Amino acid sequence: MQQFFGDWTPSKLRDRNQPYFNWVNKLLLSWFLATLVSTPAVADSVVKEAKIYKVRNQVDINYGQKLDWSQAELGDVIMPQDSVRTGANSRADLLFNEGTLVRTGAGTIFRFPPGKRSFELTSGAALIMIRPEQGQSTITTPEAKVVSQGTALFVQHNPKNSSSLVGVLTDSPAGLVKVQSTNGEVTIYLQAGQFVTIVEGVVGLVEHFVLPMFYETVELAAGLGLDPEAREKLLAKESPAVQQTIRAVQAEAIAPLQNQLNWLQGLCQVQVETENLDPLLQIIGLDASEIKANLAIAEQNPVVLPLRSLGGVNWLGKYCDNQIKRK
Repeated sequence: MQQFFGDWTPSKLRDRNQPYFNWVNKLLLSWFLATLVSTPAVADSVVKEAKIYKVRNQVDINYGQKLDWSQAELGDVIMPQDSVRTGANSRADLLFNEGTLVRTGAGTIFRFPPGKRSFELTSGAALIMIRPEQGQSTITTPEAKVVSQGTALFVQHNPKNSSSLVGVLTDSPAGLVKVQSTNGEVTIYLQAGQFVTIVEGVVGLVEHFVLPMFYETVELAAGLGLDPEAREKLLAKESPAVQQTIRAVQAEAIAPLQNQLNWLQGLCQVQVETENLDPLLQIIGLDASEIKANLAIAEQNPVVLPLRSLGGVNWLGKYCDNQIKRK
């Protein structure tokens, strides 16, 4: 470093003004080192391999896009172009070399191509936890392309009706999660507590889902809720690398979850009944005619419970009842 700063000056001028240039060199070197220290590091690391961290029931691996599948075992390592497949009532957790943790649900086919952090989901559901400051990640399904800057999100794809669902759990300081249709014609941005559905290339509206309900009922999200006792009990069974990932992601999940809980407290001030949705709809900014068209679609999503759905209103009513009983 010192040699670089010293060599760019012509020799005669450098000799004649040696004290001056020594001072300039030290100043520039100090500024450069200070910049290195003060600039946040973004790893942008390469995903090289993943270890099968957990297996439940039927989990298979396809090595290198071959025709046959092999039964997976704990500790198996998959490389780029390998695929993991889960059967009914099955689950597989994958821990990648740079710390990304992927939890796959039943009926899922998941793989990662070579290069930087890129993942592919062709069926089923996966919850992906990416440590902060790891750089850009890309997740693709047959219907969607998702670009994230380090966050926790879930992705679901149903090949039967060509529909993909993308939801976000945390807010990354590096920016919102970008979701595109596969042809790139439509681009939207999601923050924590929002999801979108893409069906046969058509991008739906951005909707809010019930974060507390998600953490209570979705097994793949275990360890990310507000209950510290439950989280520590779960983390005690995990490896140090998995603990580090979950703790880093959970730290960014707290604020969005708490903000939604505060917002729900406001909704509880209104008497909500499923027979009369008008008070709730007025607060959310909808009218009764808008919600009827969405009920049938929203209730089919097993991963999220939209606030504007009938199920969301039912959950809110029970939540408010519990809050009243605690007082």
